[in-house]
Amino acid sequence: MNEIATGLLIWLLKILGAYLAVMIVLTLILKNWKKRSRQKAEELEEEAKKRWNRSDRR
Repeated sequence: MNEIATGLLIWLLKILGAYLAVMIVLTLILKNWKKRSRQKAEELEEEAKKRWNRSDRR
């Protein structure tokens, strides 16, 4: 009986470890994606301001 319980516990810990690893990887990917998205939005905003300023001069 103890062998079965130990096997189940080890199996459960492996699944928990895999779950945590996936969550960490997804968190890192999401952080990177948000950072790039924010930078892209800032670039687009700057380009729009430049275009707006050019059209005012005409």
